[in-house]
Amino acid sequence: MKLSRRSYPHPVVGNWDDVPGAAFQATVEMSADKENIYLDVNIQNSSATIRHLVDTSRAAYAVHVECTNTLFRRAIEFREDSKRIPIRGDQLNDAVEVNVFAVATQDTSGYVVDRAHPDYEGAAFDVKKGDILAVGEGRVFPVESSFDVLGRIGSIMQIDGATEDGDLPMRIDFNGEKIRLILSKEDFKTYKLMRHDEALSSVLTTAIVVPALLETLHYIGSEERGEDVEGLEVLRWYRVLARRIEALGLEDESDNLAKVQRLLELPVKRALVSARSLAEAAS
Repeated sequence: MKLSRRSYPHPVVGNWDDVPGAAFQATVEMSADKENIYLDVNIQNSSATIRHLVDTSRAAYAVHVECTNTLFRRAIEFREDSKRIPIRGDQLNDAVEVNVFAVATQDTSGYVVDRAHPDYEGAAFDVKKGDILAVGEGRVFPVESSFDVLGRIGSIMQIDGATEDGDLPMRIDFNGEKIRLILSKEDFKTYKLMRHDEALSSVLTTAIVVPALLETLHYIGSEERGEDVEGLEVLRWYRVLARRIEALGLEDESDNLAKVQRLLELPVKRALVSARSLAEAAS
């Protein structure tokens, strides 16, 4: 959602030379803890018109956050010059686009912007609720979330269906930016039906991700023993996985099965808990 540098039906502060006598800028910083990602937004707005509208509740500042990888999209309105916005960490992954702007919160007739371009002299506009009144430059933040549950496995893995027919075993392709797990057509169809069921997430992680990640560690090990490991470093999945291993202090763990279970936060235990809950609910 690119908001800056567009043609609007009325003068917009911060958009080209619509209002050369005023400026609208926003600085956005991103930070994170174990659970949340935080956007710290600071507004610099020198437009007396926009400030008056915000102060009188006829406009608001807004932050629009969009992540195409997770399909997350949200607009947050506020009237302070500074705002901290928390977002759950599992809702963002990969490239996150952030735009900051000012938006009308009610219909306004005869809208005139102070210090607008001379081309707008003598003109007044009808502004509708939701119309953009000021816009800053957008930013894109890279977010590399953890991949310890199936819902966040998109950080380094993607699951696709095979093009061939038949009851085929799972295959793995390591050559892309993400590790590609290829299931048979029927298995992929079943996977798509089950993957959004929270109760089944741990079971699917154990059945699909555990063997795939185990094979990945064997693949990395063979590369490090005699092949070109630098060839792997250009791939995003390898960089993310290497950082995760380092963060958990697992570099010296020689047992790949144990390493996988630590990376995925004991998936067998979580799968058994989920299976027990399902069995008890069915009885």
